[in-house]
Amino acid sequence: MDNSKKLKIMAMNALLASVSLCLSIISSYLPIPFLPVLKIDLSDFPIFMSTLLFNSFFGHLILFIVALLKSIFFSSTGWCGFAMRMVNIVAIFFLKLYKSDNKKIIFCFVLATIFPVFIKLIMNFLFLTKIYFMPEESAKSIILKVVLPYNLIKQVVNLTLAFIFTKKLEYENR
Repeated sequence: MDNSKKLKIMAMNALLASVSLCLSIISSYLPIPFLPVLKIDLSDFPIFMSTLLFNSFFGHLILFIVALLKSIFFSSTGWCGFAMRMVNIVAIFFLKLYKSDNKKIIFCFVLATIFPVFIKLIMNFLFLTKIYFMPEESAKSIILKVVLPYNLIKQVVNLTLAFIFTKKLEYENR
C-alpha cells in the first residue's frame, strides 16, 4: 500500500473519530423527553462505519479514544459509561465477520445487535444493584421496561446508519 492511500485511510478515520466525538457531545444535550436519564446517542455509527470501510483495528482504536474522551470530559457516568461503550468491541467483531463474507450480512448484524445488548443488560443490572445499591426487583423492572428497548433501538439505529453511509461511500468511490 502506498503512502497516499495510507494517508487517506488515516485522514478518513480521524474524521470518523471526530464525528463520533461531536455526536457524543451533542447527545449529552439531547435527552429522551419522557426519560431524561437516557440520551439520544448516534455516536457509535461512525465507529461501525470505520470497521465496515477499513478494518476492526480502526474501529477498536476509534471506540477506545472516543469512549475515553467522553468518559473523562462529557459523561456523568464516568468509568461505568466507559465500560458500557467498550462493550461495542463485540459488535465490531461481528461486523468484521460481515466484512469477510457479504452473504452473512443479516446474521452478522443480528449478532452485532443481540450480544452487546445482552452484555449491557448484565452490566446495567450489576451497576444498579452493586454500585448504586438499587433493590434487585426495581433494577429488573427498569432493565426490562426501559434499558432493553433503549439499547436495542440504539444499536439497530447505529448499525443501520453505519451500513447505509458505508454503502453510499463505497458506491460513490467506484
